Amino acid sequence: MLSPPVLVIDECLSTRLAGELTLRGRPAKSIASLGLRGLGDPQVFEALRDLSEPYVIVTADTAMPLDWMGAIESAGATVAVIASRHTADYLVGEWYRDVTHRWAHVMRDQPPGSVHRYTARGHREWRPRRRVR
Repeated sequence: MLSPPVLVIDECLSTRLAGELTLRGRPAKSIASLGLRGLGDPQVFEALRDLSEPYVIVTADTAMPLDWMGAIESAGATVAVIASRHTADYLVGEWYRDVTHRWAHVMRDQPPGSVHRYTARGHREWRPRRRVR
């Protein structure tokens, strides 16, 4: 039986998030703890392909799927994107932390190779946003 996917916390999020999730029983590692700090996204996808365990990249980079969908698909990466729109009740860092903690159990069960977007209210498969003119 495969172990549950590790939540890999992207550099744009606090590295503390990985420790917090692990303490709550959600296996997590930061990009920095994996020795991948400073690499571009395509290089991270390739490096993570070599992990011996399944993973989900958790990121606040809402442009990542748009910019790198080919590299994501090529590496078979699973990506959880935290939406950047937040209410005035949150500081930006608090928003990303809260949404990640709220949906970590769902991120872990995301279909391999999929890209999903998460907000405080829900989650769904990622799709490019329509541009407002």
